This record gives sequence, C-alpha cells and structure tokens, in this order.
Amino acid sequence: MHGLSVSRREDLCLSLQSRTTKTGRRIQITAVSAAEALVNMEPDISQIEGIEASNIAPTNTVVNMETNPAQTVRVLNKMRNRFVDAPLYLDWLDTNVQMTPRIHKLTGVELVLTSLIDPKNKAPEDLVKKAEALLIKYKAENWGQDVVPDEDPVGDSNAQPLSAGASTIDEIQLPLANDPIFGVAGIMYGVIVDTSGKRKDYRLRVDLARKSPKVYGHNDIALGSWFPLQINALFWGAHGARMGGIAGSVTTGAWSIVVSGTYEDLDTDKGMTIYYSGSNSHDNTNPRQAAPASQGTKALHASIATQNPVRVLRSGGSFSSRNQNPYLPSCGLRYDGLYRVVNFRQRLNKNGGLYDQFKLERLPGQTPLSELQRSSPTTEQVFARDQL
Repeated sequence: MHGLSVSRREDLCLSLQSRTTKTGRRIQITAVSAAEALVNMEPDISQIEGIEASNIAPTNTVVNMETNPAQTVRVLNKMRNRFVDAPLYLDWLDTNVQMTPRIHKLTGVELVLTSLIDPKNKAPEDLVKKAEALLIKYKAENWGQDVVPDEDPVGDSNAQPLSAGASTIDEIQLPLANDPIFGVAGIMYGVIVDTSGKRKDYRLRVDLARKSPKVYGHNDIALGSWFPLQINALFWGAHGARMGGIAGSVTTGAWSIVVSGTYEDLDTDKGMTIYYSGSNSHDNTNPRQAAPASQGTKALHASIATQNPVRVLRSGGSFSSRNQNPYLPSCGLRYDGLYRVVNFRQRLNKNGGLYDQFKLERLPGQTPLSELQRSSPTTEQVFARDQL
C-alpha cells in the first residue's frame, strides 16, 4: 500500500539539451512520450544533449531537471562520452538521479565513474573526488537494489502532481532571496514552481544542495519542524521520498515514514504507538497470505531486525482525516521524532485479505507530542501555505 503504485512521473520522458558559454549555462528540457523512449533507447540526436553557441543565460535562472528512469538512461548514454561535461554530469547524478539496477545495467555509469578516477586519465582532482564519492555511495546501496523506490503517493490532498500533458518545460525564474515564501527565509525555500502547464508543478532547485535523508536518527531535523509539502521534507533531508510513504533500505531498515489519513482504515495512530500497514494492504483478497512484500514493506521488516530508529512525519489533510486522527497537523507535514519498529502482526482488510501491520513505538526523552501539536505549524506558516 505504501510503496508500489506507479507515480505519474512515469508518464513523461524528458530529453536534456544543454548550451554552454564561458560564464553561464542554460538547460532546456523537452518532453517526449515514455513509450517512444522505452522502445528506442537511442532517439534522434536532436532529442538528446547537444552543445551549441548561445547568449549568456541570466544568472538568476534555473531549470526543471526532474528525471525518470527512461530519461536517465538516455542522458547517461549520451553524456558519458563527453568529458567536457563531466562537472554537469556528476552534479546531475548526485542531485537528480536515484540509482536503480536498470540504470546501472543500461548506462555504463560505473564505467564512467571508474574512468574518471583512473589516474591514467588525469582528470581534475575535484572531479575525481566527486566520482569517488558517488561510486562509494552507489556501491553501498548495491546500485539501488537496497533502496525503496519513490513511487507511492502518501495522500497530501493539496500537493500538486506533475503535469503529464505538456510538450515542453521552459526555464523557470528563480525567486528573489527575500521572497516571503520561496526566498531564503520562506517556507518553500529549495523548491520552485512551474505554472506553464495546466496545474502547478513543484520542483527541487538544482542549484542548491539538498540534504541527504539516508541517515538514521534525527539528521539534524528539529522536533516539530514543519514542511508545507512533502517535497520540502525531501529537500531538507527529513524524508527520503517525494511521493512515497516509506523511505529506506531493505537491508538496514527505513530511514523515515509518513503517517497520513489516507490509510486510516488500516493504520492506527495512538501517538506514542503507531500501527502502520505494509504495501498492497488495501487490495489483497487472500485471507491466508499477505500481499507480496514491496521494497517498503521489506524495509520495515529490516527495521525490526536492525532496530535502527525511524523518523516519523505526520501529514495533515482534510478535516475528516484530522477528526479521525487528532495527531495529524492541520496542514503540511510535521516531524514528530524517532520511533522504533518493534514487531509486526497480520490483520484482515475490508476485503478479507491479509496484510502486514507494523508496530512502532516512540523513543523516550523527546519533546512531548502534545507540545509539538500546539506549536507546529504556526499561524504564520499556515497563512504562508495558503498563499501557494
């Protein structure tokens, strides 16, 4: 339930077109159908990366660089042969690509990184260090096999999905540093909004380093920290998925989960204790066997074995959801601290099907939930979110 449904991001395959000058870079992304891209992994050269002369791009612009697996394969296959673009290549890998076994297999990215590290190639020292760091990270994650994929929406009723019908995504103007909402002190710092389509499309800013969520413990996130949308929690490293309710590793356990009112018929939130359901729990009709475990479910089982603490964020939504679960914030997501997955049990859903339900207990010595509920979100934060 929390980890397998396909995100609408799979509806688009984006091709990357880069134009470089001595003092600036402008990138434009053009969308093509995912079906076409998956059939032909080497499309027409005009659809992929190309360098040409260009006027200097404004220094206060950034572009949308959201990726999906098909796009990643195409861009990596093209860019790996272009040493001149190695800095862009490595930054793009680090910021935008969630490594998967498929990407690893089809793109030769491991060969690219090892080639940059090889002393015989005499790559600049800063590139060598970046390549080494990426290689260590990907190997530690078993090239994506151990990481829970970000695929399942968690039910933020106000979050805007990616637009699937647009043919192009133009350059997006960066907000001013003193913008009250998207500026440095604003609730949406780190995120930009694209309004070129029929619906708003929120994106991470690729010009800013986002904090890694792949950490057990608080990750320097203060208790009661509030985020207007889940993408903001991703930027600040509180949660490891833009859409998914579970983020973590199938071998070492979940880093974080999001509790929302979407699964109130299966989850039970008692504040200090949470009963959190595994994936596919709604759909299973077999009363004798639980649905096949997703990566998210496997991560929660791993949490039982390792006892690594899990960050818990609660996501607000409709009044009816908050009425049934008083621990949810009025809107947005609130970080409520560390919990431990102590065990699991199997229950029956409305269809009579069996599902795994995990018991999480809040660790002692943290700020009381009642205090977090009173103080987060603030009136000013709610007002700012209403302006989105």
